[in-house]
Amino acid sequence: MEVNIGPRMVKTGLAVALTLLITDILNLDLEIVAAIAAVLAMQPSIMRSYAYIKEVVISNSIGIIFALGGFFLLGSHPLSVGAVVIISIAINIKLGLNKTVSLTVLTIITMMLGGDDGINYLYILERLSLVTIGVMAAFVINALVMPPDHKKILYTMIKKANDKTNFLLRVISNKTMNVPQMKAEDQDAERLINDAKNYYGIISDERNRLFIRKRLSFFRNIIIYKHMIQVLSKKHTLIRELEKNFNKIETMPSNKSQLIKKLVLEINSYSENILLLYEDKIILDKDLQKETKSAMQVTINNLIDELQGAEFSKWAIVFPIANSIIELFFELNKLERFVRLKESK
Repeated sequence: MEVNIGPRMVKTGLAVALTLLITDILNLDLEIVAAIAAVLAMQPSIMRSYAYIKEVVISNSIGIIFALGGFFLLGSHPLSVGAVVIISIAINIKLGLNKTVSLTVLTIITMMLGGDDGINYLYILERLSLVTIGVMAAFVINALVMPPDHKKILYTMIKKANDKTNFLLRVISNKTMNVPQMKAEDQDAERLINDAKNYYGIISDERNRLFIRKRLSFFRNIIIYKHMIQVLSKKHTLIRELEKNFNKIETMPSNKSQLIKKLVLEINSYSENILLLYEDKIILDKDLQKETKSAMQVTINNLIDELQGAEFSKWAIVFPIANSIIELFFELNKLERFVRLKESK
């Protein structure tokens, strides 16, 4: 069995080690609380670590208030602790502090399960110190050790999703895959696109960092990746429409089905060329590309002309596909402009 140890795993382990060293130096009890806090606080980017700390301050303040109120009013009985945890979780979720719920629960349990001497100021300070040490250790390790190359990671995700969608567009028009396998591939493509969208949220957060090397290049790539993901979404919409209606299209007059197949293959090739242009693997002549796009527009117009006077049932089949192709074409056209702008700098 292959074991893949990623940077985040390594950083989590280092954060735990650093936390335990600090608690040992300060001679603090319950160092396991600090270690758990370090694990919970490890985030996928520096800015998310910073945002997490701000959220921790708010959510833990709520947790401390409820923990102290619960302890003095209800005592430290397990049912009392459970009731306070439930109320605190509900309030945190209501306030949108979902990410730090686990850490707040840890704080409440640590505070309410006091020692034999009860709760005093020193006890509160010690318990808060444990959580603070764990959170800050995670932040320091995340900022200094193996900072992730977000652009490279995100583009790899986009490339995988693009390869999958290109493959699906080819096999759908050629009808070279059975339905169950097609559905499985489609679900895989959707997962890859969603992964890219989610990771874009991480790289987008990095815009707020004060110190970014090659800031202008960073922002250009952010815009390009945003449009690449939009292209992926449009391609997936087209794939879904083709899956739904392609068998019906095959029963139409050959000129209509051939026009759609031709458009799908042309737009697929256009998509592949833009990514290759971004990677500096090919040079796309602007005039030649303009002729190709004009030819695609003519094909789209021909498809619309073929539908003039057709029955509503045929329009209902072909129009969603034609509309998806047109939307994808214009999104690819925008992406090409941004890629060429980057190449010219």
